[in-house]
Amino acid sequence: MRILLITLLLLFTTTANAQFTSNRWHVLGKYSYGTIDKAQYNNFSLGAEFMPTDRIGLNYNFEFLFRNDDYFHFHSSIGALAGPPLIIIGAIATLSDNDDWNDDAFNLGPLGVLLGIAVLIAPDGISYHIPVSYKWDLAPYANVLGVDVVRNRDIGKTYFKYAMSYGAKATYMLNDHATLNFFVETRKVAGFNWGFGGGFGFGYAFSSRNE
Repeated sequence: MRILLITLLLLFTTTANAQFTSNRWHVLGKYSYGTIDKAQYNNFSLGAEFMPTDRIGLNYNFEFLFRNDDYFHFHSSIGALAGPPLIIIGAIATLSDNDDWNDDAFNLGPLGVLLGIAVLIAPDGISYHIPVSYKWDLAPYANVLGVDVVRNRDIGKTYFKYAMSYGAKATYMLNDHATLNFFVETRKVAGFNWGFGGGFGFGYAFSSRNE
């Protein structure tokens, strides 16, 4: 509750111009540690954020989460998994002369390619950036379009689970491009309890709005 109140206060009072939000893209590597159920996890991830405005960010995440209870999670946006098959099926239907690919029940064709591309670029979630100072940026985020490929290594089974996360991250600009990042978050994967964790990352911001 205290973190939420501070975030809301900053949201409505700050007018600082941030160095970070002057860039459209931010790519970063992250590490976090936390708990899910009674297990501890180590999470290694690659992420990207596209900022169509100086406040709104679209989040993309690829995460490799290792738990000490023989579960392994690979996380990405739903679009990253669903998009490529749609593109491939649509391309085959478009180029193939086989009637089995072009009947009325399965005729995706060019529409399948376009749909696959649209799904592929859909983000994992969204963030809202609050410039605290020129070098500091605070951003609460909600990632609600995720999926985890969960591997139970103990019994050798794999599951596809809906996944989401909520948190807040702080970014500090080390120079014109390099960033240092800190974050805390709560995670939810279907079939498991809520997880809690936090971590840090190093990133690179580029594509200036002034160019």
